[in-house]
Amino acid sequence: MDNGFFDLYFFKNIENSNDKIKEVLKKNDNSRLALFCVNQKKGRGRKGRIWKSKVGDLTCSILIKKKLDISEMGKINIIIVSIIINIFEDLGLNKVKFKWPNDIFINKKKIAGILIETSVSKNTVTQFIIGIGVNIKSRPNDLKHSSTSLLENGLRVKAHKLFFSIIKRLYFYIENYKNIEFLYLSKELSNRFFNKKSFINVYNGNNKNEGLFSKIGCLGELIIKNKNKNLTITYGEII
Repeated sequence: MDNGFFDLYFFKNIENSNDKIKEVLKKNDNSRLALFCVNQKKGRGRKGRIWKSKVGDLTCSILIKKKLDISEMGKINIIIVSIIINIFEDLGLNKVKFKWPNDIFINKKKIAGILIETSVSKNTVTQFIIGIGVNIKSRPNDLKHSSTSLLENGLRVKAHKLFFSIIKRLYFYIENYKNIEFLYLSKELSNRFFNKKSFINVYNGNNKNEGLFSKIGCLGELIIKNKNKNLTITYGEII
């Protein structure tokens, strides 16, 4: 059962926010936890990649215990990506784009990333952790994609205020999960897809699919068109 708003935790220096919130869970069995850290030393992205950040950037993790069919996890991705994009746009940023499944770009440069880790039993997700990193002040220059920051785009934002904005909106979505119009949210993300005109390569393990972007489905899946056929991809990475 959900126990109201998030229990909040704040740390000055930690190794990794997703790992730390798992430690917190051992002492606090609440169904909703949110953790903010000032300095994360060993940030982690998808497939074990390093997420670099500095003091002043946002690094946080959110843990939610909620039973979902495993096919619905893409909906959680839709929710959190939509929240961050909407916050950026409310701050006045233009040309905010979505690179499936979990990266956010501004002017073709990466500004934020999301890592979702799940606990699964018998095809049912029992809990999930959402790790979020936003370049507020720094912009790592050794990434595969060019990066940018909110500061570089003329915005002076405090990391803890951005953290509170995210969890307040996420709380609303989780409380009203059954009433969310995922078709609307997926259409909005489709409109913000980072590359609609060129062929994209999508890797899923050893499999490679190529095609033109068609849309983001209401379960968070990527749909591309290849030789007049639509390919639905539920998990993978655009290279």
